[in-house]
Amino acid sequence: MLSTFSCPKNPDVESFLHSKAIPNQRRDRSRTYLIVRDDDAAILGYFALSLKELELCNAKISKRQVQKLHGFDRQAQSVPAYLIGQLGKNFAIADNHLNLEIILSEIYGIIEQARHLIGGRVIILECENEHKLL
Repeated sequence: MLSTFSCPKNPDVESFLHSKAIPNQRRDRSRTYLIVRDDDAAILGYFALSLKELELCNAKISKRQVQKLHGFDRQAQSVPAYLIGQLGKNFAIADNHLNLEIILSEIYGIIEQARHLIGGRVIILECENEHKLL
């Protein structure tokens, strides 16, 4: 089923789902969520979430910003963060109306559940260094 996902705009997004999502899931390195169509369970898109420690010691930010990120300590060296490591849309489906707003809404819903259970203040979205994405 995962092999039906196609993302010619970003081969890394396609490759992750085809070959890395399941091993990362088994190793508890990340969780991959599929967004599927109701009628035939076709994969419309997906996203992968994990945890990451955000290093603050070399960041060029003020102590006030460090305190805001950490929630308490102005001298904090790092903060735990939710990492949105992968997300993508399946371009193999011609009538796929999935867009970034819908994907991010799904992501924020999952993170909100986790935040409610275990806390957390920071979300990191990894992306390519392209103006449109940034």
